Amino acid sequence: MSKSNLNYKNKRILQIIPNMEIGGAERTVLEITSFLKDTNFSSLVLTSGGKLIDDLEKANIEVIKLKIDKKNPYSIIKNYFLFIKIFREKKINLVHVRSRVPAWSAIFAAKKLGIPVLTTWHGHVSNSSFIKKIYNSIMLKGDAVIANSIYTAENISKIYGMNKSKIDIIPRGVDVNNFKKSDINSHEIAKIKENWRIFDKEKVIILLPARLTKWKGHEVAIEAINLLKGESFFKNIVCLFAGEQKNSEKYIHNLNRLISSYSLEKKIRLIGKVENMPLAYHASDVILSPSIEPEPFGRIPIEAQASGKIIISCDAGAVKDTIKSGKNFTGFKAIPNNSESLADKIKIALKMENEEIQGMQKRAIMNVKNNFSLESMCKKTLEVYNRLLISK
Repeated sequence: MSKSNLNYKNKRILQIIPNMEIGGAERTVLEITSFLKDTNFSSLVLTSGGKLIDDLEKANIEVIKLKIDKKNPYSIIKNYFLFIKIFREKKINLVHVRSRVPAWSAIFAAKKLGIPVLTTWHGHVSNSSFIKKIYNSIMLKGDAVIANSIYTAENISKIYGMNKSKIDIIPRGVDVNNFKKSDINSHEIAKIKENWRIFDKEKVIILLPARLTKWKGHEVAIEAINLLKGESFFKNIVCLFAGEQKNSEKYIHNLNRLISSYSLEKKIRLIGKVENMPLAYHASDVILSPSIEPEPFGRIPIEAQASGKIIISCDAGAVKDTIKSGKNFTGFKAIPNNSESLADKIKIALKMENEEIQGMQKRAIMNVKNNFSLESMCKKTLEVYNRLLISK
């Protein structure tokens, strides 16, 4: 344990996030709070609710459940006074806010009490309107700002004029150990394929795991698969869209209509949400992440690499850094929103020799270990906490 940690024994860190549903920011809260248990810090989470609360409670992390996800001015003012009360009662020493909605209340409440506060910018940095720019700017009003990628930091600097050197760039991380092939047996793989109604051992599975929303590129993937009809391997491939289907009925209808228009009903299927993603990766041959808009970070490319799987993503946003190109490539990057480019990358991937695939797998796993590990993400975040506490 570092000297700085020893100086701050039992300091209480409060993570604030609108909800704890399953997503990148929410997963980060779970991972950071779990990591803090093994340090001299105590960790709490303030949120409205969500599926991941069960995981927090199983890890013996204190959860404060209050409706903090409303955007209207009345709720923001009400939460300002509520946060002051909570910060005092819970003896909070540092506040970490991960969303604009609670940030408007939490930052001013923390400053009122002289408590250091920082933000993490997880999502898109938008400049769509003057009002939205003002609304988003609250994320820059803390004592420190964390960006989840170089891409996000560059956009913050470009749109808001913040010196990039003042932004802490801490990429998302994954625990490579959770994606090891050795931890998954052939029976488990056979079982999940059976659940997917894939019984032919010769089938080549292309998996697109993403929320069912237009910008994730499902339509581009459908068009790309259609362009592969003339390839010799086409008869053996099946493409699966894995993602939560709730509240996406209209989009699902449009996808099914597009699939039907190309007569691809036997080639592309929507399989719903998959709980065990490491198993899903290892049961698949190629992973797609064809987002038509730049990803601020994107978990799929690093999770696929951690699994040693062929990843095909789009050459935009944080993917420019998470997937390596050139001689030591760790995956493939297609032109965004371009079905021909995506089809071409799928074709190249499926024609790779085993030796070439094995070399790529090793490089991909090492890329995640060296640059996008969970341990590195947590330790760098802890360094920011220590820096802010020392400054106070």
